[in-house]
Amino acid sequence: MRFTKSNDHKQADRNLEVNNTIACDCSFNNNMTCHITELSLVNLTLVGKVPPKLAKLRHLRSIDLSANYLTGTIPPEWVSMPYLTFIWLCGNRLSGNLPTWWQHFKNLKFLGVEGNQFSGTIPDELGNLTKLVKLDLASNQFTGSLPITLARLVNLEQLWISDNKFSGTIPAYIGKWSRLRKLSLHASGLKGPFPDAVACLENLIDLRISDTTGINSFPVLSSKVIETLILRNVGLSGPIPSYIWKLPNRTRLYLTGNMLSGNVESAFLINNKPNMYVSPACMA
Repeated sequence: MRFTKSNDHKQADRNLEVNNTIACDCSFNNNMTCHITELSLVNLTLVGKVPPKLAKLRHLRSIDLSANYLTGTIPPEWVSMPYLTFIWLCGNRLSGNLPTWWQHFKNLKFLGVEGNQFSGTIPDELGNLTKLVKLDLASNQFTGSLPITLARLVNLEQLWISDNKFSGTIPAYIGKWSRLRKLSLHASGLKGPFPDAVACLENLIDLRISDTTGINSFPVLSSKVIETLILRNVGLSGPIPSYIWKLPNRTRLYLTGNMLSGNVESAFLINNKPNMYVSPACMA
């Protein structure tokens, strides 16, 4: 475990190698007082309930307790930490409904609870987290439709809600999230059609949808920066639009499990890169 002292809080890329850290900011009281600002205890086989007493660390900005065996839910005591911007609790054994007191997290930008046992519907109050940049609710047992209040999350850049039991259709209000870069709806329970407003998002680099119905025709995506496009087993039929073969940054294309027609363009075959699956057996 690493103990650091710094005057700046730097948001780490959580896809990098795990770096368990307790970081302090010692700039308080004319550089005479230190406060813990970051707590990262990942994959340490921690057991028991998520500790409410962390709320005593009033200057915490980041909590990462992912990949442990913690139970319970997110403690309501945590709302008393005014500087908290990062809560990451993925890969634990948390359960029950998501809390409803999110309006108290005025500065939260990252929220991750993937790989737990949460259930029930997404509370309307989650839409109060208007500074959210990344929201990861994947691999739980959430049900119901996504609440209309989430339309307020206009700063969102990444949404991961795969592997749940949602109902209803893909919300058109996602098209209001102009900064959205990554959208993952694998086996989420949401059905098509794919909203035109979402297809118009120009900053999408990663779109993943699978194991659903109702997306009968290929969406006309406005983004020219798509890197990953997965539309697997979603009910697509008809031709693949020519613009797909011309996307300059495309590195991953999965279209298997559909009934597509037409030909794969020769330029695609010549320049084909790894991770390209168009399922020729399903093409007329």
